[in-house]
Amino acid sequence: MYKVIRWQTDGTEEVWEAKTKPTLDQLYKLIGCRTIERQSGYDKDISNRTFDMWMDEESKCKGPEFIKMNERATSAWITWMARTGHKCMHDDFIAGNIVIYKKNNEQQSKDYKKLSTYNL
Repeated sequence: MYKVIRWQTDGTEEVWEAKTKPTLDQLYKLIGCRTIERQSGYDKDISNRTFDMWMDEESKCKGPEFIKMNERATSAWITWMARTGHKCMHDDFIAGNIVIYKKNNEQQSKDYKKLSTYNL
C-alpha cells in the first residue's frame, strides 16, 4: 500500500491510500497539470528522511492569479536544502499543489480515503 498526500496552496492536506504507486497520469490529475517535476523535501511529519515532492513544472509560467506559493512545500524544500548544502535563488518558492507518495508499511491504514475513489 502507498500513502498519497496532497499539500494544497491553501494549506490543506489530503491523504489517500493506493494499492500501487501512482502513475504519471494520476499525478497530473491530482496536481492539476500537464507536466510535472520532482523536487526533494524534508518534513519530520512525513518522514525522517528525504522524500520526493511532485509538482506542476509550469506553475510559475502561468498567469499571476495561478502563481500561489505553497508554504508547506517551500518549507520542506528549504529544510532539505539546508540539510544537504544545496542553495536556491533568493526568495525562490514552490508554487501550486504538490503530491508526495510513500510506501505505507502499516497493514491497515488509518481513515485514509481510497485513491480509487478520487475521480482519476
